[in-house]
Amino acid sequence: MKKLILLFAITCFLTSCNVTESIIFNEDMSGKYATTMDLAPMMEFASENRPSSAEGPKMEKMDTTIVFNDFYEAHKDSIATLSEEQRAKFETLKGMVLDMNIDEANNVFNIKMGKTFEDFNELGNVFEQMDETMNYVKAIGNKDGQAPSEQLDVLTKTDKVKYTFENNTFSRFEPNSMNSGDSEESLDEMEEEGEKDEFSEQFEMQFQEIFSGSYYTLIYKFPRKVKSVSKENAVISEDGKTVTYKVDWDTLKDDDTALNLDVVLED
Repeated sequence: MKKLILLFAITCFLTSCNVTESIIFNEDMSGKYATTMDLAPMMEFASENRPSSAEGPKMEKMDTTIVFNDFYEAHKDSIATLSEEQRAKFETLKGMVLDMNIDEANNVFNIKMGKTFEDFNELGNVFEQMDETMNYVKAIGNKDGQAPSEQLDVLTKTDKVKYTFENNTFSRFEPNSMNSGDSEESLDEMEEEGEKDEFSEQFEMQFQEIFSGSYYTLIYKFPRKVKSVSKENAVISEDGKTVTYKVDWDTLKDDDTALNLDVVLED
């Protein structure tokens, strides 16, 4: 399992393996944001392909919630002694909540990151906060230093997303949309540096098969009824206030704009 954190990172951010992004808006457009990642398919693959000679325990079972505001308060004296750059990283985590549920025996690997926001504009830095929260996850999963931090940074960097709400129109837009060519180039560079092993080669061979059924799902609940949605296959709930838009992995891989979305609300 030494390389698993690398593969989970690839699964989540390059292939969007069962990722759900949800936002629940209040009347004043404050609300609650969350991204949930179901990495069970990757865990199942890793477990089935673990060499019979592999030693050591499986992934540590974990079911925990980390409220970073509480974490910051409990360790504020220690944080105050850190460098300005390190303190800035902890500041970024304020407001975030991380839930991790890992149980390899029962094929469970779920990660949820979220925050409550008092003003719509607070969504502007949510993906920077996601990046920093994933750094914390990486530290947990790579505590023995088996995966080089530089490669993890490349693999787990989230795409910038811009949210706007103007003239009764909510928009989700990725200025630097996923570019599969850049991802492949990054992986090729890693291979040249000697990081490709038998396990990762086997992973790549079954890559398409494993993730052909993976999806990225957007779920947005609004305080008023939805008038229209820019994507034809988006589903509006019976009460007219919730939009669900599900995109498969093949579409994400081929279309940089697949997750760009406009939702017009009624007056």
